[in-house]
Amino acid sequence: MSRRHVMQWLMLAAMLGLFYGLPWLRWHDTAVLLFDIQARHIHFFGLDLRTDAILPLLWLALAALGALCLVTSLYGRLWCAYACPQTVLTRLHRALRRITTLNGLAGERIEPVLRHALWAATALWTGITFVGYFSPVRGLVAALPAFALDGWETFWIAFYALATWANVLFLHEQVCTYLCPYSRVQPWLTDAFTPSVHYDARRGEPRGARTAGGSSVLQRARGLLDPVTARDYVFRAAHPASAGPPPTFSDAHLGDCTDCGACVRACPVGLDIRNGHTDACIGCNACTDACDDTMVRNGFPTGLILRTSPARIEQRPPVAFRVRPLLFGALTLLFLALAIAGLVAAN
Repeated sequence: MSRRHVMQWLMLAAMLGLFYGLPWLRWHDTAVLLFDIQARHIHFFGLDLRTDAILPLLWLALAALGALCLVTSLYGRLWCAYACPQTVLTRLHRALRRITTLNGLAGERIEPVLRHALWAATALWTGITFVGYFSPVRGLVAALPAFALDGWETFWIAFYALATWANVLFLHEQVCTYLCPYSRVQPWLTDAFTPSVHYDARRGEPRGARTAGGSSVLQRARGLLDPVTARDYVFRAAHPASAGPPPTFSDAHLGDCTDCGACVRACPVGLDIRNGHTDACIGCNACTDACDDTMVRNGFPTGLILRTSPARIEQRPPVAFRVRPLLFGALTLLFLALAIAGLVAAN
């Protein structure tokens, strides 16, 4: 298991533990975080805030948003790849699917039922946990066996459980592509020095199948292409209707991309990263892992698809100051200071 996979699973465990565990934590006989709508109070780590005095929490939320923008500007879409609830729940569902996969005829009949039962139970517990942020979760769980929940609690548990079940089961990464606004604001958050997933066209082009036993362009006299020629090959491959059929190349002139299509099949969004980076890419690096496996099978160095910045691809020198990270960092500190000052005043 690669370091990236370990980080993904650690983040999955941390996010699930935080979401499912926070309603159960108590601070001086009071829930650590509880939005008590009936009493119009918010319990926040020992503080008792009235709902008409929640400005500090608003500043804290804006500070968290500023921190997300800062991390995105510096490191790319780490939120999407590791911590987004949609990503975490989708990864959890696929893990359950792998766990419940059984062999044999009996397994073929049992496996779908078991998988759906486990996911339905997970979705139900997610709904209970969500409502547990607004009504004490211990009381909710105690009332479940006797069906003693009130109408609104029952409605929201069922609604959120059904939404979780259907969202991951049928939509999964389509939410990232069509519903989530985060990808649409990427151009405002990032610059040329922000890392993202890219295909090394100078090394990979022209792509094509070849006989086994060859060597990488890094080991041949051909070497890397110049950027203009590499972009031309990418354009031809991405637009066959306008560019016409690709020319035939000998193995000695082919790049390292074997055109196996593993990167496209691995992409949960269905992108072909070889045709250029797009804002629809969630940065999960599934294409990187698939391509690295192909490179290893062919005896080529890994890293044909890699996480880097456009500036580094263009071999631009680093800059001393970047406007976006400085701006988002300043806003984060400002909102955090306002939140701390408000919480101190409220206490």
